[in-house]
Amino acid sequence: MSHYKVYNRFDENESRLKGGRTIVANHNWLLENAEITKILDIENDGVNMAVDGQFLYIRCKRAMGKYNLTDMSLAAHNVIFKKDGKARGFAIYGDRVFLTNFCDLYILNKSDLQIQDVLRMGADLSSDIWGSEFNAGKAYIALRNGKMALLDIDTKRISIHEISDSSFWDYCVVDNRIYAGTVKGELIEADTDDMRVIRKVELCKKNIYSVVFGDGMIYTVSQDTSLKAVDAASLETVCVVKKAVRGMAKIIGIYKDVLVVADSGQIALWDTQTLQPLGRFAFPCAFNKGVMLHGNTLYGSDYQSVYSVDLE
Repeated sequence: MSHYKVYNRFDENESRLKGGRTIVANHNWLLENAEITKILDIENDGVNMAVDGQFLYIRCKRAMGKYNLTDMSLAAHNVIFKKDGKARGFAIYGDRVFLTNFCDLYILNKSDLQIQDVLRMGADLSSDIWGSEFNAGKAYIALRNGKMALLDIDTKRISIHEISDSSFWDYCVVDNRIYAGTVKGELIEADTDDMRVIRKVELCKKNIYSVVFGDGMIYTVSQDTSLKAVDAASLETVCVVKKAVRGMAKIIGIYKDVLVVADSGQIALWDTQTLQPLGRFAFPCAFNKGVMLHGNTLYGSDYQSVYSVDLE
């Protein structure tokens, strides 16, 4: 078990509400000593992880593994690919695992990780898969260059729609709306029924790395190092923090009233109401990819192991 001291290094000019009012941080919420526990040894070149029920699912190299969180015993394992590859990710929806690899979508049985189907979503490097979100029996698959594939999970019917003339790294589906952040800094709102773009606003001039919805607000981090809170009803920016992140950051979730951000080998915590900085602590999150939040538990990884820590 390792102990990482929580520290706070925020210049007062870094954290300002729109309008210029300086926020004074209150750090009493934070753990003074975050106890990070190694829960699994697994040699890897970068993993993807998800928790569903009592199981931790891990994509490592060519295989998918399913581990029981009570004792980290291996419950299921299946080698999916013939070659190594890093442009992979997966999500769990219902009783299936949806695993992406280049232009293909692999659908696995969640119970035993056996392949049920493989669907070709794109054609080449101009239309490979960048992400997946799910809602009401449908999968919304992001493709390069601003397109989105809509998949009816039961019928396997696929339709392709152009959402933007620019690719988007991250997006979320909320009820009948899609909110996507593009590489040229636009936040786009689209309808899930007809995939029509309803509104779009320019948030910045650079790539929006992460888009997360919570309690009527859309939170983003972008290449210009800013963290923003946007009112989902109006798409107006209501709060901005400049120089909030240090690299290719990712919002990995919201716990209670705290926004949890993976940023350059650290976890940064922010108040969702004010974007007040709450603190940072070191945590294994290589490339901000092999890291996730489930409930109040963070899971992270380096190239040898998987770790966990409770936020409180």
